[in-house]
Amino acid sequence: MNFRRFGATFGVEFRHSFQRPLYIMLAMIIVFTAYGLSSGGMQISSGDSQVGGTKAWITSEFAQTQTMTYLTLLFYAFFLAASAGLTLIRDRETKVDAILHATPLTPGEYVWGRYLAVIAGFVVLLLLQALTSALFNHVVPNGSANEIRGPFAWGNYLRPVLFVGLPFFLFFAGISIFVGEKSRNPVLVFVLPVAALLVCGFFLWTWAPSWLDVRVNKILQLVEPSGYRWLNETHLKVDRGVEFYNTARVPYDALFWMNRAWMLLLGLGAVFLTQRAVAASLAGEAVGRSRRGAPANAVGAPVEATLADLHMRTSPVGFLGAVRAVASIELKELFRQPGLYIFAPLILIQALGNALLAFGAFDTPILLTPGITAVAVANQISALVCLLLLFYTVESLERERTTGLAPLLYATPVRTAAYLFGKALANSFVAATILFASLVACVIALLVQGTVPFSIVPYILLWGCLLVPTFLLWTSFVTAVYGIFGNRYAAYAVGFGVFALTGYRAITGKISWAANWPLWGVMRWSDLGFYETDRAALVLNRVMVLGAAVFFTALAVRLFGRRERDGVRLLHRLEPAPLFRTVLGLLPAAIVPLTCCAALAFMVSQGMEGGAAKKLRKDYWAKNLKTWLGAPLPDIARADIRLDLKPADKWISSKGTLTLVNALDTTLTQIPLTGGLHWEKLTWTLNGKPYKPDDRLRLYVFTPPAPLA
Repeated sequence: MNFRRFGATFGVEFRHSFQRPLYIMLAMIIVFTAYGLSSGGMQISSGDSQVGGTKAWITSEFAQTQTMTYLTLLFYAFFLAASAGLTLIRDRETKVDAILHATPLTPGEYVWGRYLAVIAGFVVLLLLQALTSALFNHVVPNGSANEIRGPFAWGNYLRPVLFVGLPFFLFFAGISIFVGEKSRNPVLVFVLPVAALLVCGFFLWTWAPSWLDVRVNKILQLVEPSGYRWLNETHLKVDRGVEFYNTARVPYDALFWMNRAWMLLLGLGAVFLTQRAVAASLAGEAVGRSRRGAPANAVGAPVEATLADLHMRTSPVGFLGAVRAVASIELKELFRQPGLYIFAPLILIQALGNALLAFGAFDTPILLTPGITAVAVANQISALVCLLLLFYTVESLERERTTGLAPLLYATPVRTAAYLFGKALANSFVAATILFASLVACVIALLVQGTVPFSIVPYILLWGCLLVPTFLLWTSFVTAVYGIFGNRYAAYAVGFGVFALTGYRAITGKISWAANWPLWGVMRWSDLGFYETDRAALVLNRVMVLGAAVFFTALAVRLFGRRERDGVRLLHRLEPAPLFRTVLGLLPAAIVPLTCCAALAFMVSQGMEGGAAKKLRKDYWAKNLKTWLGAPLPDIARADIRLDLKPADKWISSKGTLTLVNALDTTLTQIPLTGGLHWEKLTWTLNGKPYKPDDRLRLYVFTPPAPLA
C-alpha cells in the first residue's frame, strides 16, 4: 500500500464529509441533544433520590454510557449508513471511479481510504458530542440542574466514546460500505439501520420478562449491537445505590468485550470483502474491454424509408396519462429492487413477535383483540414507513439524475405535477406493502391466541383514517425538501433531522397535538367508543396534516427544478416582488394547516396540561396552600350526593348536602372547601339558605353566622 495515494483518497473523502448537509445536520442534532440532556432529561433511577438524598448525576460515566448506547442507534446509525454505504455508489454515479481506477490507485487504497475517512469524520462528531456535553453540563449555567451535576472528569465522556461508540461505528460503516458495493442499490444500504432499529428498539431493549432464562438473556446481550441491553441487564436493573452510579466506572466484563469483538471482526471483515469486490469488478471490466471487438458490419444494403412509412403518431400527453406512465415505470422499478422483499418480512416478524410476546401486569399474557393489535404496532408502522418513504422517495427523485436521463425527461411536455404525483403514487405501494405485512402479522397473532375473532374495522379506522394522512404529509414534505435543495444528501439530512427531533420530543413527552404529525404515543383503542375524549383534537390534527400535505405538494411543484440551477436566476427570484408573488401564490394552501395548528395550540394551552392550567395550579398553591395548609377542618358526619351522568354529552351534574360536625377542641370560624378546576355553574346553601362563599381561586371559604363549636 502506498501511503501517499492512501492519504490522498483519505483526505479528499475526509474533507468532503464536512461539506455534506447530512454531516452538518447530524452535528446540529448532537449539539441540541447535548443541550437538552444537560437539563436532566435522562437520569438513572435510584431509591436514594426518591427520598430526598443524593440524586443521580448526568455527568457520571454510567449516565454518559447510557446516553451513548441510545444515540448510536437512534441518530448515528442512519447517518453512518448513508455516508459509508453511498460513498462508492456516489463515485460510480458521478463517473469519478473511472478516473480514479485509471490511476495507480489500488482497490485496497481506494476502499480503505474511503472507509477510514468516513470513520474519522464520525469520530470528530463523537468528540463534538463529548465536548458539547461537558460544556453544557459543567460550564453553561443551569440552576435547575445543579443537583444532578457532578465533578468534571474527562474519562466519563471519553470512555463511552472509545468503548461503545467507536466499535459500533467500525461495524456499521463496514457492513454499509459492503452492502453498497455489492448491491449498488442505495435503498438496500438502509436495511441494516432499519433492521437494527426494529429488533433493538422494539424487542432487544424492552423484552426481558422475569421468566426468561439467564443464558438466553446473555445471548441477547451478546448480539445486541448498541450495548444498551448489556448495560441495563447487568448494572442498571440491580440498583446498587446512587453513590455507586455517580462515582464508579462502568465495570466492563467478558460478555461486553465479546460483543465488541464480533462487531469489530464483522465490520473490518466486511471492508476486506468490499476491497475484493472492487478488485473483482475492475478485473471483470478489463477483461470485458479486451474481448470487446469492433461491431460487425451490417449485412445487406441499407433500406431507405421515410418517416411516414414508420406510421409514427404523436398526441398531447394528458395529466392522468402522464401520471399513469410515470407510476407504472416506478412500480416496475420497485418490483425489481430487493428492498421490499427484505423490509416486509422483517416488519412482519417484528410485529408478530411484539404481539405474541406482549405481557401485562405480573408477566401475564395480554388478551389480543383487533383493536389492541392495531394500536400495538401503530407506532412501529408509522416510524418505519416514514423512514422507508424517505429512502424510496429520495432515490426515486434522484434516479433520473444519476442515470443521465434527467435532461431528456425534463425536456418532455410531461407536467411537473404529473411527474411528482406519479412517483408519489408508486412509492405509496411501499406503505401499502408494509401495512399489509403488519396486517398479516396481526391476523396470525389473533389466530395463534384463538380467543377473539378477527375484525377489519379497527385497522381501517386506526391505520386507514389516522396513519395514511401521516404518510401523505411525509412524502410531500420529502419531495418539497428535495425540490428546494436538489440534492440527495440535503434531503436525507433534513428528513433525518425532522424525524429525529420529532422522536426526541415524543420520547421526552414534550410533543403536543399541534406538532404530533405522526401521532406517536396517542393512539388508544376501546371497543366501547372511538376516541370519545380526544376526537376533536384528533380530527383537527388529521385535517392539519392533510392540509400540510397539500401545501408541501404545491411547494414541491413550484420549486422542483427541471433546469440547471443558475445563481443569477435564483437571486432574481429572491427579490422582494417575485418572492412576494411566490408566497402569495402558496398562501391559500397554507391557510388550512395554519388554522388547524393555531386551534390545536390554543386547545392545548387551555387544556388540563396547558400553560393556563399550570398557571392556575401555581396561583392556587401560592394563594391557598401557603396560607391554608394544615388549617383545622370539621368532620363530615353525613353526605347525600346525587349524580347525573350523560356520557354522550361528556356532562356530569352533582347535587348534595354535607353535614359537618366539629370534633376539635377549638372553635371553627371559617371552613375551607377545595373545588375542582372543572366545576361550573355552582350554587351553594349554608344552613338551608343561599350563600356565596369567598372564592379564592377554587378554594371556597365559608364563614358561618355562628362559629362551629
